[in-house]
Amino acid sequence: MIVRWVVGVVLLFGILLLMLPDRDEQTLARIASASMLVCTAELREAVAEHLQQGEGAIPAFDNPCPDLLAELDVSEQGVITLRGLSHPLSMVLEPEFIGGEARWRCHGEPEEWITRLCTVDK
Repeated sequence: MIVRWVVGVVLLFGILLLMLPDRDEQTLARIASASMLVCTAELREAVAEHLQQGEGAIPAFDNPCPDLLAELDVSEQGVITLRGLSHPLSMVLEPEFIGGEARWRCHGEPEEWITRLCTVDK
């Protein structure tokens, strides 16, 4: 009875492990790049508001996710450059104002590691 139970539990865990998505480097890097976008959402809002008000130079910002981002830079034009900490990712977010609303164009390297949430406009 106990042997059947143990074998059943082992088979159940084996089946669950087979159902998990692949955890290769590209998949993990895509998750990291999506997290980088989410992490900078408030920063993008603040930069867009600052640019719309025309207040001159962009103020310095603290890194909102130091465990995820190795580098964060904001230019005077509002272009945000991100570099990943645990994965060699780089992303550039560029503001574009359409009808008073900020839309962010995004591209990054290596391209196959960048999340699909990042629309690649070149």
